[in-house]
Amino acid sequence: MIRPMILLLFLTAFTEESKAVASVSEVNCEEVVLEVSSEKGVYKGQVSYYGKRWDGRTTANMEIYNSGLLTCASPTLPFNTIIEVTNMDTCEVIIVRVNDRGPYKMDLKGRALRPLQAHPKRVLDLSRAAFDSIGNLDKGLLNVEYRVVGIE
Repeated sequence: MIRPMILLLFLTAFTEESKAVASVSEVNCEEVVLEVSSEKGVYKGQVSYYGKRWDGRTTANMEIYNSGLLTCASPTLPFNTIIEVTNMDTCEVIIVRVNDRGPYKMDLKGRALRPLQAHPKRVLDLSRAAFDSIGNLDKGLLNVEYRVVGIE
């Protein structure tokens, strides 16, 4: 039981330190990249979104998925972690809450491979509403930067 305690302490310290960073909405993306190094908890990668077919299904934390809420799936962040996601092409920002696990590698029919394996390129799956607010649903994938801003 030591590991969850260490993770909680790390995230608490990280959250306090990140408050000193300027808000992404106040500066342009290039300035944020220069100001916040990966040492301070900024991560980059691709995100996709959950399609409407997932509405009504149970998430990993036992909530009922709703594509209209601002949530996401992360393979490693604790449930109820609040993260800020920035579209690196448009600098649009959204705040989401982790309520599921994923993204996972899929077979050609869109089913997760067993045993579950983290997707090699995608770092998060956003809800449809979250993805739509920072990017074009038709595109399907976005290059993003994200950071932890708190825990609910």
